[in-house]
Amino acid sequence: MKFGKRIIIINSLIIALLTAVIMIAMAIANRTVFRANIRNTLVDTVSARAAILSASDGIVPDNFDYDVGGVYLSIYLSDGSLKNGSFPAELELPINKGVITTVNIEGDEYYVYDFAVSLEGRDDIYLRGIVSSSYGTGFIATLTVTIMAGLLAIGGILINILSVRKAVQPIDKMRREVNDITETRDISKRLTLVPADDELNRLAEDYNYMLDSLEAMFRNQERFTSDVAHELRTPLTVILSESEYALDETSDTDEKNASLETIVRQSKRLKAITDSLLEFTRYANKLSIELKPVNISAVTEEFIDDFAFPQKVKCHIDIEKDITVSADVTLFERVLQNLLDNAVKYGKEDGNITVVLKNENDKITLTVSDDGMGMSEETLAHVYDRFYQADPSRSNKSGLGLGLSLVKEIIRLFGARIEIKSTLGKGTSVILNFSAAAA
Repeated sequence: MKFGKRIIIINSLIIALLTAVIMIAMAIANRTVFRANIRNTLVDTVSARAAILSASDGIVPDNFDYDVGGVYLSIYLSDGSLKNGSFPAELELPINKGVITTVNIEGDEYYVYDFAVSLEGRDDIYLRGIVSSSYGTGFIATLTVTIMAGLLAIGGILINILSVRKAVQPIDKMRREVNDITETRDISKRLTLVPADDELNRLAEDYNYMLDSLEAMFRNQERFTSDVAHELRTPLTVILSESEYALDETSDTDEKNASLETIVRQSKRLKAITDSLLEFTRYANKLSIELKPVNISAVTEEFIDDFAFPQKVKCHIDIEKDITVSADVTLFERVLQNLLDNAVKYGKEDGNITVVLKNENDKITLTVSDDGMGMSEETLAHVYDRFYQADPSRSNKSGLGLGLSLVKEIIRLFGARIEIKSTLGKGTSVILNFSAAAA
C-alpha cells in the first residue's frame, strides 16, 4: 500500500474513533443532563398547578390546562379515583405521593409524579403529572449534536484526504526524480527545491548535497584513475622498450647492461608508486584506528634527530615538552616523514626548516615551515589532489604527489585538522591542529 493511502486510512480511522468516543460521551452526558431537566420541569409544573388548585380550595378553574407543553396533568380523589385529566395513554398506577416513578407506555419511557393538594376541612386530592423522557428539546438537541458530530467527522475525513494528497505530491515528485537519477545514473541531476522551509525541502537539500559530494568523489576518482594510468604508463613503457632492446641480438653486453639498469630503476619506481597507492588507499578507506596517548614532543625530537637533512639545510626546532595527543606512533612518524620530505624538496638548497610544537590553552599545533619557493593560490587549491606536484620540474625526484593527500587522511584518523599557509617566493607552513589526549 502506498504511503499516502496508508496515512489517509490511519488518519480517517483515528478521526472516526475520536468522533465515536466524543459522540458516546456527549450522548451519555446529554442524556443525564436532559433527564434531570425533564424531572425538574415535571416537578415544577405539577407544583405550580397544585398551587392553583390549593388556592381555589379544590375547585378546578375553567381555564385549568391539563396539558402544559407536553406535561400531562390529571386530578385524583383521596380514594385514588380519577376525577379529570389528560393522558398519553391508559395508565393504571397507584398514587405514590412525592416520588417520581418511571413507567413504560407503549414502548416509550415516561416519568410520573404525584403531588398531594391539601384542602381545608376536606380530604386531600392528588395532582399527577406525566411527561415523556424525551420531553422538550433534550432529545432533539442530542440528535442534533450527534448529526453534527457525524458531519464533522465526515468533513474531517475529507479534509484529511485532500491535505494528505496535497502533502504527498512533493514526495511523489521527489520519488520520480530520484528514480530518474537512479535509472539514468546521471548524478549531475538534482532534486527540485520548493520555496518553503520545511522538512521535505531540507531533505531535498541534504540529498542534493549528497549528490554534490558523490559527483565530486566520482570526478576525483576518474581523475585519480587517469593519473594512476599516466604514472604507471611511463615506467611500463620504458621497461618494455628497454627489455626489447636488451633482447635484440645486435646489442652488445654494455648496451644490455645499461638497459637492465634502466629496467631496474623503472621497476623500483613502479614499485614505489604501487606501494604509495596501496598505503594511501589503506588509510583513505579506514573509518577509524585505535588511538592511544602519544607524547608527540618526544617522538618529534627523536625523529628530527634521526632525519637525514641535506648538509646545507638548517633545521630549527621549538618543541614544548610533554605534549600528549591521541594518535598512533607509526602513523605520526609517517606524517613527520612526509612533511620534512616536502620541506626539503621544496625548500632552498641552503635554506632553513623550522619545526614548532606548542600547547596554548589546550590548542596543540605542530608547524613545519620552510623558506623555499612557496606556492601560488592556484597551487594551494590543489595541494591535496593525488599526483599533483607544485613544481613539475622536480617530478623526476622521488616524490609522487601523494604526500599531503596521505598526511590529510592520517590526520583525519587522528581527529585533527591540517592547514597550509604559503607565499610564493617566501616559503610554506604546514600546520597540524590536535586536541589534547584524554587523561
